[in-house]
Amino acid sequence: MSKYQPKKIFIEKEVVNSPVTKQIINKLPDVTVEYIDDYRNIRIEGNTTDDVYIESKECLAIARKKGGLVKEFRCRDGIIGNTEYFISHGNNCNLDCEYCFLQSYFDNAVPTVFINHDEILTAIKDVLLAAGDKKTVFHAGELCDALAFDDLTDLSLKLIPLFSEYPNARLELRTKTTTIENLLTIPGTNNIVISWTFSPQLIVDAYEHKTPLLEERVRAAEEVQRAGYNVGICLDPIILCEDWFNNYKTMLEMLFDRLDITKIKFVSLGGFRYLPSLTRVIRDRNPETNLLLGEFVPCIDGKYRYFRPIRVEVYREIGKVIREITGDVKMSLCMETPEVWNGVKDALR
Repeated sequence: MSKYQPKKIFIEKEVVNSPVTKQIINKLPDVTVEYIDDYRNIRIEGNTTDDVYIESKECLAIARKKGGLVKEFRCRDGIIGNTEYFISHGNNCNLDCEYCFLQSYFDNAVPTVFINHDEILTAIKDVLLAAGDKKTVFHAGELCDALAFDDLTDLSLKLIPLFSEYPNARLELRTKTTTIENLLTIPGTNNIVISWTFSPQLIVDAYEHKTPLLEERVRAAEEVQRAGYNVGICLDPIILCEDWFNNYKTMLEMLFDRLDITKIKFVSLGGFRYLPSLTRVIRDRNPETNLLLGEFVPCIDGKYRYFRPIRVEVYREIGKVIREITGDVKMSLCMETPEVWNGVKDALR
C-alpha cells in the first residue's frame, strides 16, 4: 500500500492507458477517479484559502508533462549559484510546509505526477550526451518532492540506473520524506545523492506540516547510506526561531554523530526567503503565523531575506559548528549574494 492515500485522483484522459497510470491505480484501488482534459484546469473549492490548500493536498493528479522536461536552472543576476538542471517529474506534493514557495507558484495546489517517463528519460539523455565529458548536476525535487510519490511511480528505479551509466553526471533526489523503499532495492553509486531538508524538531512542529519527524528523516538517511548512497544535508530554509543557535547546533551534532561523514556529499545552507506574492498566501492560511515577523529586507532578485548581517552571522555560526566536527564536508550557500558569500567564505572552508 502506498504511504499516500488520496481521497480523489484526477487522470488526464490522454494518459488513461499509460502503464504508469495503471500501476498507480492498481496501488490505489479504492480511490475515487475523475477523468479530466488538463491537470492545469483543476479547481478545488473551499470557504477559505486554507480550506482549498488542505483539500487540494488530499488529491492526486496523473498527467503528461508538456513542454520542458529537463530545464536549466540559473540564478538571477546578483545571486551566486551553479548552472544546473532540474527534472520536471511532478508539481506540488502532499506535504504542507508553511513556507513553501509553491503555494504561490502554480494555478492549483493539487499534487501532480507526470507519467511520461520515457520522454523524461530521453530528455535527460539528450542533455547528458550533449554535455559529453563535462560534469553536470541534475535535481529531482525542485517543484515536487523527489520521493513523495516514488512508491507509486517507481521513477527512482528508472533514474538511478540511467545515471549509473554516466559517472560525470550527478543526480540529486531532494526530499523530506521517508519513502526510500525503492532505493534499498538497487545499489547506490557515487554519483547519486539523496538529500534531505533537515530542520530542528521545533521548526518541523511549527512550520513543516505533514512531514516526517526529524528523527524519522535521520533514520531514513542512515538506511540509504548503509545501502551505498551518498547523502546531502540541506539546511534550507534556515528559520530563526527562539534559541536558534542551540537548536541547530544540537541537530547538527546529532546528524554528524549518526551519519557516515565519508558518505555526506555536501551541506547546503540557505536562509528563509520569499517573493511578495507568497506573503498573502501565508497570512491568509494562518493569520497567527510568526514566520514573517523577522527582520526581512528586499534583495536584488526581488525576494525578501533576513537582513544581510543576520544572514552572515547565521551562516558563520553554523559553519563553525560543522568545522569543529569535521573539516572534510563541503559546505555551500544556496541562492545568496556575493556580499554574503564574501562575508562567510572563511568559515565555510
